[in-house]
Amino acid sequence: MKDAIVRFDTRLTNRVQRWPKLVKVPMLVVTNAGQPFIMILLALGAAVVAWQNSQINIVYSLLASVAAIGVNSVLKHYIHRTRPDTLYVSNMYFKTSSFPSGHAFASAVTLTMLAYLAATYVLAPWTIVLPVLCVLFAGTVSVSRVYLGAHFPTDVIAGSTLGALATLGIILIFAP
Repeated sequence: MKDAIVRFDTRLTNRVQRWPKLVKVPMLVVTNAGQPFIMILLALGAAVVAWQNSQINIVYSLLASVAAIGVNSVLKHYIHRTRPDTLYVSNMYFKTSSFPSGHAFASAVTLTMLAYLAATYVLAPWTIVLPVLCVLFAGTVSVSRVYLGAHFPTDVIAGSTLGALATLGIILIFAP
């Protein structure tokens, strides 16, 4: 199984990293915007707006999203998969483990929660536009991590999948 994962990661990484150099700057912008800290601030900001509008279930769901990001950090610590050996990783300020991707998890849990809330509470045409933009941005954050060499594809697939599952669990518990 381990050999199949390594082959998958290597093949997909090679394909993504062959993309034109002109996408490097946009990928850096996206990866920086998708940092877990930024996603936490986004969720907390949305929670403040929900609090001001007396939408307590929305506040709880967004705070649960923030808590889930913390749980992902603990999970990374215990799994302790090393990152790819790349220049990007060697220049990283914070040295954390690779699996599951914190950027992919944080953007997935935060942005899919916001997508769900937009689809549920915002008026048309934003009920479609905002969720699509949120999901596309979360996906682009994940791709940026592979393109830049910060993660293996399986790291971001796991992070995105776990983030989306966390959102589903939050929605089922709090039903905002």
